[in-house]
Amino acid sequence: MSSSKSVFELSTKTVVVIGIGAVLYGLLSYVTNFIPVGGNSLRPAIALLTLMGAMFGPLVGFFAGTFGAMINDLFSGQIWLHWNIGNGIIGMFAGFVYLMKDFDLSRGQVTKSHYAWIVVYGLLGNLIGLTAAALVDVAMGVSFDLAVWGWAVVPALVNAAWVATLGLLLVAAFARRNSSKIDLEIGK
Repeated sequence: MSSSKSVFELSTKTVVVIGIGAVLYGLLSYVTNFIPVGGNSLRPAIALLTLMGAMFGPLVGFFAGTFGAMINDLFSGQIWLHWNIGNGIIGMFAGFVYLMKDFDLSRGQVTKSHYAWIVVYGLLGNLIGLTAAALVDVAMGVSFDLAVWGWAVVPALVNAAWVATLGLLLVAAFARRNSSKIDLEIGK
């Protein structure tokens, strides 16, 4: 992590970014709630958590994921706190690439290796976050097969596909845009 990146700084900007990310993630998740995947729903909005984590780090990713899932739940009429935290874990893992020494999305410094790590962190975050939430359901009496396979593993793999496609496209677009901006400033 470079000295200019602060992961745990809770500035006004960080709170605003968390709020904007949570609202966007919550609303975009709600739009696709009706499309089933396993025992869950299709969630292309997971790509937004990929971008938020890469741009602002694991703290922003965690809270945007947690509060965004809560917003989605509020619109759906029920709150599932352990699943909200599971979404937060997904966002936190998305932010791990932000901690890499040579990664700087704000300057367009993203390598092929970073893209690979974004996919790895996306897969791990989805598997860990959703499986942890599913295990809480198992502890509350839901069958293991339904909770872990139907509600966690299958949706995690689908989410990871969104990370590897739409998530990478978003990160690449921001990297390209930001590297062009730097080139223009240098050329002055």
